[in-house]
Amino acid sequence: MKTQHIAAAILALAASAAQAAPFATTHQGTISIGVGPIPGLATGQPWSLTLVMDNGSTDADNGTWEPQHLTCAIWRMGNAPQIIVAHDMALAPADPNYSSGALETNGSGDMVAIFTAIVSGGIPAAAVRTRGLPPGEALGSWHAVTNQSPMLYTVPNNLRLRAPGGVQMNAADWSHLQPFTGNCLDAAGPASAGGNIAAVPTLGHAALALLGALVGGLGLCGQRRKQS
Repeated sequence: MKTQHIAAAILALAASAAQAAPFATTHQGTISIGVGPIPGLATGQPWSLTLVMDNGSTDADNGTWEPQHLTCAIWRMGNAPQIIVAHDMALAPADPNYSSGALETNGSGDMVAIFTAIVSGGIPAAAVRTRGLPPGEALGSWHAVTNQSPMLYTVPNNLRLRAPGGVQMNAADWSHLQPFTGNCLDAAGPASAGGNIAAVPTLGHAALALLGALVGGLGLCGQRRKQS
């Protein structure tokens, strides 16, 4: 293979990795049962909320994501989990009148701030896929606000997910940003089977610099061969 072909292949690999713009963070807690609980869930079982966002950036360093940058919300409830609710926020965004704050990272990609509140209601069926809810139940609304519980409601029977303290909107209570790819709704399964959005590896600054040096070295070798 010619030197320029090798260099082009390496650069293409680097570019494809650098294009993984969506990032996700997850908050976890334990369920408490109150009025109108979702059947199958019990006090003390785990729940989590994963938020996926995309502001067009190719890395998580020195970033800012506002509510309009949210592209997906995935609720997982119970052991296993038994219940998954995936909300495609690109199709049905958070309510701009009640959602506020921003997720921010420093130069190392560490989260230093997170949204104050995320609120979604009136969500169309096309923007939601669920697994494990009782027959006929669908996502009605949800919110992520500190000390506000229940956090999720279904329709038509107004079933509820509750947790002590609601969704804690403190940066320290959320996981480090990770690159994500895939279809949001597939988190609840590609139709009837379960499935999760898969994390994909990306190249860090050091790896990109190494690739740049390698490409430069290949170019130098090519020039020397032509001169000899």
